[in-house]
Formats: sequence, structure tokens, C-alpha cells
Amino acid sequence: MSELIGRIQVIWDGLMPRERVLVGVAVGALAITILIVGIVLPIQNATESATDGARASERQLDMTRRMKREWDGLHARLARVETRIQDSRNQPNLLTLLESLAAQVGVKPASMEKRQSGESERYEETKVEVSLKNVTLQQAVAYLSSIESANQPLSVKSLRVKRRPSRARGDTPTKDLIDVTFSVSTFKPIS
Repeated sequence: MSELIGRIQVIWDGLMPRERVLVGVAVGALAITILIVGIVLPIQNATESATDGARASERQLDMTRRMKREWDGLHARLARVETRIQDSRNQPNLLTLLESLAAQVGVKPASMEKRQSGESERYEETKVEVSLKNVTLQQAVAYLSSIESANQPLSVKSLRVKRRPSRARGDTPTKDLIDVTFSVSTFKPIS
């Protein structure tokens, strides 16, 4: 190593003052380039990478918080539904309840048939398919609304609406009538 330094010293001593300035500037530029490429750029890249990682982590944290709020909301809704199910142990039979709600809004179901329902470890599901014929939209909405707001936890599923063709006679306008078929489920705890 000292031999290399000695050769460099001999070459340096043999240079003229202008050549020494030129070589000094070139060595300085090389040193600055090595400093930038070897130290500054890697630090800058690491900083940018850390910043990007922090932003990604913040997005994940925000998403996790949002998912937790949604989970808590769903869990609270589930708890309310389970409480309603527990409170409905002594409620009337589903068919009886649906008939009384129909009478309250002034509709007469064409048919109400019990259907096979799913099984669960904790709840017994009772499912009834209700068919309304020749009713107005307002009557159907009133009936469905009364089912939705009943004290007993009821769930309306698979709603199908079929419009009946109007039969106008002369100048008298007719009401648009519809046929509505839907399933209603209720749940009771298995004790």
C-alpha cells in the first residue's frame, strides 16, 4: 500500500501547478460522485421506501379501523336480533300472526304454506310462503311494512311481484293490480 502511495506521490510531484489543479478538481469530482452514489442516494431511497411503507401502513390501519367499525356494527345488530329472538319465545304462531297482520291492512292472502326451512344449532326457523292475488301496490306495501314492523323478529325473503294486465271498460279507469309472492321466516331459540 505504501508503494502505491509512493508512486502517486512521485507522479504528483512531476505535475505542473495547472495539472495539479486539474487533477485535484477531477479527484474532488470523483469523491463527490462516490459520496452521492454511495451514501446520499441509498439514504434517499431508504427514506422514500420508509415513507411509502408508512403510507401503506396508514392505509392498512385505516382499513382495519373501518372493518372493525363495520364488524362492531354487525355484531351490535346481531346482538339486537338475538335479543329480539330470545324475547319472542312466547309469541303467536307465524301463520296466525301473518293472518292478523293481513286483516289489519285489509288484504286476504290467496295462500299461506309452510315450507321446509334451514336448520341451525341455536335456532329453529319457521318459514311460510305467502301469496297475494289482485292487490294494489299500496296494499302490498302496507302488508310488507306491517310484517317488517311486527314485534316478532320476521324476515321477508324472495319477493316476487307480477303485474296483472288492467282491463279498462270504456272511460272508467281501473286500478293496477299485482300478484305478490314472498317468504317470511321467524326464528325461535332451541331450548
